[in-house]
Amino acid sequence: MSVYQPMDITCRCGHSFPTKVVHGVNIDRLPDVRDAILDGSFHTTLCPACGTHSVIEKEFLYSDFGRGTFFKVKPRSARHLWEEASRELDDDLAKVPTEVSPDRGRQRRVVFGLGELREKLVAQDAGIDDRLIELMKVLLTYEHPFLLQKPRLRITLDRIGTDRLSFVAEHDHDAERFELVMPRGVFDDIAERQDALAAWIGRSHERSNIFELRNDHWVNMWRWSPQTTALRDLERFAEQARTGGDIDLDGRPVQRMLTYLPRGSHLPRWAKQALRDIYNYAKAEDHAGVMDRTFEIRFAMDLDDDWALNDDPDDLDTLWDLLRDLPDTNVEGNTFISALQLEDGGGGWYSPGSHVIAIGANELFSQEGFQDVVRHEVGHAVQEQRDRNNNNQVSEWLSNEFGWVMLNGSDVGIDTWVDMMGGYADMSSAAIRQVRQVLRLALGSGEEWTAPNLPFLPADHPWRTPGFGPRKAVQQTGSYWYRNHRNWHRHRGRAFCVNYYYKAFMAVNESTLDLIAEMPSSYAAMSPYEFFAELYALYYDLDDPKRISIPTSVVNWIRETIGEPSA
Repeated sequence: MSVYQPMDITCRCGHSFPTKVVHGVNIDRLPDVRDAILDGSFHTTLCPACGTHSVIEKEFLYSDFGRGTFFKVKPRSARHLWEEASRELDDDLAKVPTEVSPDRGRQRRVVFGLGELREKLVAQDAGIDDRLIELMKVLLTYEHPFLLQKPRLRITLDRIGTDRLSFVAEHDHDAERFELVMPRGVFDDIAERQDALAAWIGRSHERSNIFELRNDHWVNMWRWSPQTTALRDLERFAEQARTGGDIDLDGRPVQRMLTYLPRGSHLPRWAKQALRDIYNYAKAEDHAGVMDRTFEIRFAMDLDDDWALNDDPDDLDTLWDLLRDLPDTNVEGNTFISALQLEDGGGGWYSPGSHVIAIGANELFSQEGFQDVVRHEVGHAVQEQRDRNNNNQVSEWLSNEFGWVMLNGSDVGIDTWVDMMGGYADMSSAAIRQVRQVLRLALGSGEEWTAPNLPFLPADHPWRTPGFGPRKAVQQTGSYWYRNHRNWHRHRGRAFCVNYYYKAFMAVNESTLDLIAEMPSSYAAMSPYEFFAELYALYYDLDDPKRISIPTSVVNWIRETIGEPSA
C-alpha cells in the first residue's frame, strides 16, 4: 500500500503552500517512485513565490516486496536515534504477514535523508553489498583528509560504472561539491576480501559491527563516530534537564558527552537548543565549568572563565542569546573568531592576528551597550572572514557603495588624494615636493587621536595656495576626526579628512556621512572598518529604532551576502 498525505511547506522566503508527501510507499505498486528517488526528483518542491527548489525531510516507510527490502527513512538530523528508528522498523515489519514477505529474506535498513536512501538503491541495482560501500567511504575520507576540515561532511554513492565508483562529498550549508572516484578494480580487490574486512570490523567495533547487526539496522560509516553517541546522550540529558530530572554534571557520561559533541555549525539545529537546556540546568546548579563548556560547544569558540565567574551570571545568558540571533556563518561557522575574552576597562576590540574578541568588563553595566559592543566586534570578524575568503568582498562593497578610500603617505597615495580634490593645479615640481612633505607631517606618527603640530609655513609657501583642497581637508579634520565628520572638507560629492590612528588619508561619499549622522554612534566615521562594524551592529539589533535609517539597497546586500538574523 502507498499512502500520501497533504502537508503545508513554508519556503525560506516565508511563503507557505500545500503539497503531498508519502507516509508509506510500496514500490511494487508505484515503481515510478523508485525512479524519482534515483533521479533526485522525489519529495522536492518548487516555491511558487520565489522559485526556490527544496527537498522535503519527511519520515516514511519504503517497501519493496519484490526485492525483499524495507527502509525506514528518517530526517537527516535524527541520525543519533538510529536505535529507536531500528525498533520502529521492526515494529512496522512485524505487521507484514510472512506469507507476503518471508522474514528470513528481508533486508532491513534505517536511512537518514533521501541521499542515504538513493545510494542504497544504486548499490542494489549494481548488486553490491551496501556494507562494503560504507567501508569505501572510510577509505576515501582517509585519502582526502581535507574533507574533514569543514563541518557536516556527507559522502554518498552517486553511481557505479564498469570502470569506477563515483561518490559525492559535500557539507551541509555549503554549496561546494566534490566528486570522489574509486577505480572499479580497486573496489573489486577489496570486495574479494570481505570476510577479512568483516573480521577486522568485528575486532575494531565489537558492539557496532555492520556485518553482524543484531538490534539495529543502520549501515553507515558515521555510526563509528563518537559524535553520534554524544548527540544521543545530549538529547537524553536535555530531556532530563527539561523535565526536572537529576543530572550528575561531573559524572563520566556527561563529561564524555561534552568531550565528543560536535561544535558550532557541526551541530544539528535541535542540538543547539538541547545545549541551552543543559546550560540552564548547569546555571541552576551553579556549575560554571559546564556553563562555559556548553557555550564553547554551541558557538565553537573558547570562552574566558571570567564570563561565568563574574558578578552577574546573566551576562553569559545575554551573550548566548545575542550570538544565537546572528547568522550561523557569522559566529559558529566563522573560523576568524577563536575566543571571546573579558578584559578590564571598557570598550571592545578584535585582533585579526589571533582572531580573539575582547570585551571590557565595564560594558557589562549596560546590557544595551554590552550587546552593541559585542555585535560591533563580531562585525570586524565577519569583515575579516569575508575579505580573506572572498576576495575583499566587504572592502570592495564599502568602496563601491559608500566611497570609502584610505591612502598611505607614499607619493602615489598623496597624489591620488590630492587629485580627488582637484589636483595640484599649476604647481611646479619643487612646490609639489614641498606639499607632499607637509602632508606627510600632517599624518603624524600613527595610533594617535589628535592632530600633530605643523611647522610654521610662510605666506608664499605653496601649501598656502588659495583654495587648495588638501590644506582645507587637513585644517578641517580636527582631533577625534570621527566626532567632527560634519566639518570635513567637501568636494564634488565627497568628504576628506586625515586618520591619525591609521596614519592614512581618507575620503568617503558625502551621503555616507549623512547616513552616519543617523546611526547610533559617530564612531562609524572613524574608518571604513569601524563603519562596517557599526553598520553590522545596527542591522542585527532588531530593536534599535535607528535601524530604519539603513537604505534599502544596503539592507538587501547585508541580508543576501552576510545573512539574515537567525531569530
